[in-house]
Amino acid sequence: MNKGEILALVGKSGSGKTTLMKCIYGLEDLNEGEVLFEGQKVTGPSYNLIPGYEEMRLVSQDFYVLDNHSVEENIFDKLIGYTNESKQKRANKLLKLLDLVALKNSKARFLSSGQKQRVAIARALAIIPKVLLLDEPFSNLDSILSEKLFSFIMGEIKKNKTAVILITHLAEEALKYADVLAVMDNGRILQMGKKWQIYYKPKNTKLAGLLGQFNAIKAEDFEKSLKQKSKLFVRPDKIKLTTAKNNYHLQLTVLNCTFNGKCFEVLGETKNGNSVIVFLNKELETDKTFYFTVE
Repeated sequence: MNKGEILALVGKSGSGKTTLMKCIYGLEDLNEGEVLFEGQKVTGPSYNLIPGYEEMRLVSQDFYVLDNHSVEENIFDKLIGYTNESKQKRANKLLKLLDLVALKNSKARFLSSGQKQRVAIARALAIIPKVLLLDEPFSNLDSILSEKLFSFIMGEIKKNKTAVILITHLAEEALKYADVLAVMDNGRILQMGKKWQIYYKPKNTKLAGLLGQFNAIKAEDFEKSLKQKSKLFVRPDKIKLTTAKNNYHLQLTVLNCTFNGKCFEVLGETKNGNSVIVFLNKELETDKTFYFTVE
């Protein structure tokens, strides 16, 4: 992957995402293949007395912190060699970013799991590495804090040209923050590419389902202009309402229309009785027929 790029690993639980992350960091030995970091082979615990690499940082689900040290001391621990003024300036920035100012003098062993997670993130971000590995890093954080944190991370990685690998089970999070997606299943990467490519042109419906709702519309449901394909894969946002009957590709009768917090989600039925989901910015009346184009 490239410097300053965010790669998201997406897949169901047990697909191998965390194991791959540990192999990249040198915490697991590879059975086959190899991991290269700046041209050098990354080796696991069988070869290294202390696994891991100084120019990489891993934020894991274990939330590793120094339990007998304060929150502030946990951050200082990663800033060895810096002046006291520089340490304090960086620590203050991270304490404020992660809402830890009120806890800066608290011993880590007395913190909740969510608070420990924030301290672990602060430790990883104290010095921005060449490679930042994030394994479900925001699982216990609220949405506002996650937004603030990722905004900070994106600014830092662009400035330092850091490569980021993010593991997440949330398709929305992967699509929002990543530049490149890699979809994993059973220990293998099934498809990898720019996020728009993976989202709109997945190799198969199994991969499509990992990233959100989709339609596999049958040829019989389209007008003649689109009957060259036996089945067309379409995301709900690519189906548009039209008032020009002569331009329509789909005729749908509305079965249900609900607001999901971001848009109106329409469940429609084709002339042949097949179901189609559409995302719109307006509400449609149920039991009525409307015409749609497909991008």
